[in-house]
Amino acid sequence: MTDLQDLQQHVLQAMLANAPPRMRELRGDDAADIASRLAVYRNGYRIRLRDALATEYTGLALMAGPRFAHLLDGYVAAHPSEHYNIRWHGAGLPAYLEHALPWRDKPELADMARLDWAISTAFDAADESVLGAADLAAVPAEAWADLRLTPQGHLQILSSPYNLDAFRRAADRGLKRPRLRRLGKPRHLLVWRQSLEVRYRLIQVDECAALHSAMRGEAFSQLCEHLGEQNGQLAALPRMAALLSQWLDEGLIGGLRAPDWPAVAGEVAM
Repeated sequence: MTDLQDLQQHVLQAMLANAPPRMRELRGDDAADIASRLAVYRNGYRIRLRDALATEYTGLALMAGPRFAHLLDGYVAAHPSEHYNIRWHGAGLPAYLEHALPWRDKPELADMARLDWAISTAFDAADESVLGAADLAAVPAEAWADLRLTPQGHLQILSSPYNLDAFRRAADRGLKRPRLRRLGKPRHLLVWRQSLEVRYRLIQVDECAALHSAMRGEAFSQLCEHLGEQNGQLAALPRMAALLSQWLDEGLIGGLRAPDWPAVAGEVAM
């Protein structure tokens, strides 16, 4: 390690530890001593972290209200950034809210943070292929039972008993804070990116089961079985056809494959 790198590491540790470094290379003057000068960098660093977090967690900001600044201060103090890109500093915020006092007594905050982070990561995800109806039309009839659909890699399904989507929608549109509601059963939210737009919507239990099945790499026949368990065997195929058409329209499927049959991928989303 060079002398400059050694100096930089000591200053960094001093910023994170709230203590001035014991180094001869750092000196104060008549305008400010070492501690005062270091405090300028320390405060500026933490302000940047808080600003980055506030940008990523807009729904959480609306839900937490006046507590949001205190929440961010606690996270920044407990979790200094360990990544060279400040954008990824917020990855641990949902887990922090789930376990740290006093926030763990408000489970809706951790759930809201998960939705915000899912939307953020979907926006930054790499472009992937998008399957079209013409690709499915080329599938031989005998291949359908063993067919595997490949959902987009950035697709996420979140479950929560709270009306998280109302808070995120209000934050996106600049609306006033909605009323927090806790429902009797968890609701399922699908998050993905279609072209350049991140989208999220509520999905029913049967669609949730079918999508999870596809994400696990299960065959098309197994997806239909999950739908049959929810809707009855007679309704399984019509429901699967309707869902598949919607998934294609929304750009949820990136490819398909079957044993002894070449994998197919669609056009890359732009």
